[in-house]
Amino acid sequence: MKRLYIALMVSALLLGCHTKKKELKEDVQNASSDKPLKRFVKGNTLISYKLPVIEITVASEFNYVGKFDFEIIASSDEYAEDMQGKPVATGKRYVFVSIDENQSINKLFVVQFEGFLSENDLIYNYDFSNADYIGNNKYRHNTWFYDSKKSETENPNGEGAKTRTFLEQKGYTLEDQFMMSRFVGLASKDRKNEIIIFYYEMLHKTTGYSLEKYENYISDEETTSIRNLFVERSRNSFKIIKG
Repeated sequence: MKRLYIALMVSALLLGCHTKKKELKEDVQNASSDKPLKRFVKGNTLISYKLPVIEITVASEFNYVGKFDFEIIASSDEYAEDMQGKPVATGKRYVFVSIDENQSINKLFVVQFEGFLSENDLIYNYDFSNADYIGNNKYRHNTWFYDSKKSETENPNGEGAKTRTFLEQKGYTLEDQFMMSRFVGLASKDRKNEIIIFYYEMLHKTTGYSLEKYENYISDEETTSIRNLFVERSRNSFKIIKG
C-alpha cells in the first residue's frame, strides 16, 4: 500500500511538472506570435514601426521615464472659425531625463509623434529646402531660450505644460527657464504627420544666467557661443540608426 501511494505521488508530481512546462511553452509561443507594438523603448533606443519608421538611440546620460498622449485644440487664428475649440491633431510624447542626486532635472530629451485628424484637411506645410539631413530624412532646426513656467500659465493645455505636470507627478523638479533645441521632420508623404525631437537644458543650471541676463546683459559674442555649444550638445545627444 505504501509503495502504491509513493508511486501515485511520483506520477502526480511528474504530471504537474509536465503541465507547467507545457503552460510555460504556450505562454512563450503566444508572446512571440503577438504583433509588435507600433512604438516602444528598448534600453535607450526608441523604435517606431509607423509614422515614421525610425529608430533613435538617446545618449546614455538619459533615462526613459515614460510617455503620454495629448491632443491639440484649435485656439488661434491659424485655424478656421468652425474649428475653434475643437481637437485638430493628436500625439504622443516619449520622455527621457538626465537628473542629479536630488531628482532635479538637468536635461530633457523628448520625441513627439503628432498627426492631424483624418476628418480635417490640415497638413504640416513646412519648407525643407534649407533643412539638413539627419539619417535618411530632412529636419528643420531651431532653438528657443524661454520661460517654460510662463508658457505653461499662458497655455495650460499645451504639450509643454503637460510635460511639466507629467514630470512633477513623478517626483522630478525643473527650473522655470529652459534652453530648447528642436528638430522637426515629416512622418508621412501626405504631410498629415510629423516627428519632433526636442532637447532641453535648464538655462540657469547650464549657463549661470537668468533669461533676462542672457537676453540683455551679456555680449553678443557670449550669447552666440552659448547657443552654438548648446546646439552642438543637442545634436550629439541622439543618433538616428534607422529611418
